[in-house]
Amino acid sequence: MAEIQRATQTSELTDTFLQFIMMQTQQALLALGKHPSRPPGAPPPNLQLGKVFIDHLIMLRWKTEGNLNGDEKNALNNAITHLQNAFVEVTKESLK
Repeated sequence: MAEIQRATQTSELTDTFLQFIMMQTQQALLALGKHPSRPPGAPPPNLQLGKVFIDHLIMLRWKTEGNLNGDEKNALNNAITHLQNAFVEVTKESLK
């Protein structure tokens, strides 16, 4: 019975972690002005704020090294890569 409870808790923690990563990614995309469903009246892009969200996810990856399951690790790495690419794109656009 304890094994089932532990597996359920682990699954719930994974779901919560993945939700956290998605929420941080959404916030970063909003800050960068790259959210696919950008709401009307959203503030203009803020590259510094977007970079803060990216840096937080990078710090989280570093601090959780060796403690994430495959899904968690992939989600975190994919989010960071996606956001870094979006940051570079926005930076290039702002230089034009």
